[in-house]
This record gives sequence, structure tokens and C-alpha cells, in this order.
Amino acid sequence: MPLNSKAMADSDGPIAARTRRGRTAVWLVLLLVGIVLAVATASLADPFGRDALRGVVAACEMSKRAIGINFPCSEVNLGSPTSDGYVTIHSPGFASEYLLAPLADYDGIESPELQADAATDLWRAAWAMRSDVAAALGRALPRTDLALAVNASGTRTQDHFHIHLDCLRSYIGADLAGLKDQITDRWARLSKTLRGTYYWARSLKSTDLAGINVPRLVADSPPALNHPMGHVTLAVVGTTLPDGSDGFYLLANWQNLSAEALLDHHCRES
Repeated sequence: MPLNSKAMADSDGPIAARTRRGRTAVWLVLLLVGIVLAVATASLADPFGRDALRGVVAACEMSKRAIGINFPCSEVNLGSPTSDGYVTIHSPGFASEYLLAPLADYDGIESPELQADAATDLWRAAWAMRSDVAAALGRALPRTDLALAVNASGTRTQDHFHIHLDCLRSYIGADLAGLKDQITDRWARLSKTLRGTYYWARSLKSTDLAGINVPRLVADSPPALNHPMGHVTLAVVGTTLPDGSDGFYLLANWQNLSAEALLDHHCRES
């Protein structure tokens, strides 16, 4: 066979075909990464815009579905027919805080979809981020040092529902320990303020919030009858119950404030 004919045959052979497919795949991956970066950068270009988080969530979902990576999030869970998907994000600018945000477009705590069964697992997943917080700090954290927080519509900076997880301010933990006799499995208004604000509280017996729909419990509380859900200031604090079992304190008020104020984003050791 003449040399030029052999070269032409090789160029159409299986090795050349695989090479072309490989180059095409790499090109498509690079193109997708560029698109994801463009979406994420567009969101971060206006970090104070109220839809910035929604853009980051969309970028993370896109990269997970297309090429199986979580970038630029820490984790992407695509969900199932019966359970909402979500992302987790190491909060920019904070050493230890993590955020959980659903893939679905829920605006905030007032979104009725959050009371559906499909959204229940978001709270277990949010509490599970405690291992990420501990890893970021390089030390183990007892459950009593951590809390989840959701800000009310009037104080949140993003109109895409998200749950904060970080350390609890140590003096808030001390205040709650002093109020433990007032906190039972029924909602009651605490007699002492937390950071100058009165909260309603109840206890939950659970290790990890599995199967517990927190917004539904809040919506069923006595004050919720006369106040809009969008004004709910909500925190879920890890604790040990009087019988020695793992549990949580659910804290809520309807003053349209920031539950994040109960968190210590510096995670100072007490």
C-alpha cells in the first residue's frame, strides 16, 4: 500500500476515531465548565443582589447533572421523586459557616412547599453539615455548640430559601441551659430574652432531625395563627434533653428578625 494511502487509512481507523471522540468530550467539558463559571460569576458579580444565591445553586446543579461534579458547591444532591434535592455551600467570607439551599425555587420560610413531605429531609441534611463545620475548624464540636438558623423575610439578604449552620454564641447556650425547665415538647414563650428578643420554644427528641419537618411544626404553633410565616425568625439548637437523649430546641418568634444573630461566625471556644 502506498505511504499516503496507509496514512489516510490510519486517519480513519479506530485509534483516530477514539482520539477525535476524546477531544470532543474534553471540548464539551471545557465548554460546560465555562458556562458554569459564567453563571456563577454573574451571580457573584452582584453578591448583594437578592438572587445571587439562586444563580449559584443553578450553576452547581448544572455541573452535577452534566459532568458529575459539585463545583462550585461543596455538595450537590439531586434528590428523588419523593425528596427535594439541595446543595451545600461553604459560606464565602466565613471560616466555618455552611449553607444548605434546595434546588427548587423556594423564596423563603414562607414558601408553603417547605411544609410538604418532599422538603422534610432538608433539615436532616442541614444538620449533617456539622461535620463540615468541624472539619473547617479542625476540631470536634459537641451538638450543644451548633445551631441552624433561618432569617425572616425582612432581614434575609437572599430570596432563595437557605439554612445557616454555624456555632451558637456561647452565652446563648448558657441562657438556654438556664431556661431548660421552661422548654418542653409543647410550645411556650420563654421568660427571658435571647439577645434582647423573646422567643417561643419547644424541644424535639431526635439525634439528627430525620423525618422532622421544622416549618410544619412552626406553622402549627399558637403564635402562627395570627402572624405571617414570612415574619418567622427560626433557630434549631442542638441539645441534650433531661433524660440524657439527643435532642433540639426549636426557637421561633414572629418579629421579622434575624435568627443568624444567635450564631457565632468566629466559633470562639468557650
